[in-house]
Amino acid sequence: MKYPVATLFAATLLTSTAGAAWDEALPKLREIPGIEKQIVVVATPEAPKHGEQTVIRLKDGRLLLLWSEFVREDLMPAGERPPPSPLRRDPTGDDGYARISGKTSADGGRTWSKPNVVVDDKDALVNCISPGLTRMKDGRLLLAYSWRSGGNGAENYGNCAKMVRISADEGKTWSERTRITPDNSEYHTGCHDRAYTLDNGRVIVQCHTIFPPGRAQPGPGARRTCMGTYFAYSDDNGKTWQRTEVSLDPIAGVAGRFEEASLAQRVDGSLIQFIRNWHGQSFVSESADRGTRWSVPRPSGVFSSLAPTYITRIPNRGDLLMIWNPVWNPDAQIAGVRSVLACAISKDGGKTWGLPKALETNPNNWSEYPGVTFDGDHALVHYRVFPLGRKRCDLVQARVPIGWFYNDKD
Repeated sequence: MKYPVATLFAATLLTSTAGAAWDEALPKLREIPGIEKQIVVVATPEAPKHGEQTVIRLKDGRLLLLWSEFVREDLMPAGERPPPSPLRRDPTGDDGYARISGKTSADGGRTWSKPNVVVDDKDALVNCISPGLTRMKDGRLLLAYSWRSGGNGAENYGNCAKMVRISADEGKTWSERTRITPDNSEYHTGCHDRAYTLDNGRVIVQCHTIFPPGRAQPGPGARRTCMGTYFAYSDDNGKTWQRTEVSLDPIAGVAGRFEEASLAQRVDGSLIQFIRNWHGQSFVSESADRGTRWSVPRPSGVFSSLAPTYITRIPNRGDLLMIWNPVWNPDAQIAGVRSVLACAISKDGGKTWGLPKALETNPNNWSEYPGVTFDGDHALVHYRVFPLGRKRCDLVQARVPIGWFYNDKD
């Protein structure tokens, strides 16, 4: 197992003013012959959580990695701290202070540059997280991310939006942001690495919201976990945007939770999406018109915890690759600890799936929120790893031969 030089230090055991003890132990990763794993962003007491990443290849051949970097405000230099906000929580959770940081690699992800901050909107009362990169038809890069001035709970509910920025110089500089979700005080966000450019040039970004509007506003009896998923799309390289209808759980309706969907475009041009929910299976929906309209979601037959499934199409093959957490327990936290990170191949556009293979199986870790970038005959799989105590979260990269996904004997 390889670890970067940055991990070879004795971390000081700290307790912040927020009261969260630091865990200095690096995650133990599953060793698999032929697969190279490394921690590409190491958690520290000052920045204890990393993940929700996206990777794209630049025109000069380098890889650009962006991720959500959660930082402990009380350990930052005083002059660098964000404006204080009562809506923020501990940075090991979703509502801590976070910004989007980046690195580049010139050798296929084997080594990475020093990090730099890419997006840190000071008017966000909670954080900026969940980046997604895509190269548009005109050659420019589009970055979608979640701008959050609140969470989705009763005590810190607030305005959240999906924003986009565009770069004409391969990520060196970015345009002013554009909001692609409704300009209101509601909760709109989306998952990492869910910005896509389709074969006809349409740019499409996954979003989800508490639905119907106003349901999550603070008040007696409000249920704040009802979610619906939808897409924002642009047919003019990000200049103007439209939105699809919100897809709700067909079983539970507004008592359901549809969020963090992932899509892939099949060889025939149609789209398929897999949707996170709490029924023990991901739900699937399809579109025959490049994402304008979607079929009624249905159970996929693939067991899953309440966690996002990631799907993508393998280059030059047309097959689909799925990476997800297959553990489900309705009585457990988040319907099952995400201790297994599995992979499977579909050769028929997502109708059926081959035998699962496990990237991670440690019962003491949560291995979750995967993403994939292809590098020749390898897939670079990135995912975050939490210990059960959730005191730290490291960003892991697995360099996987594409043939490994197909070999049922391994």
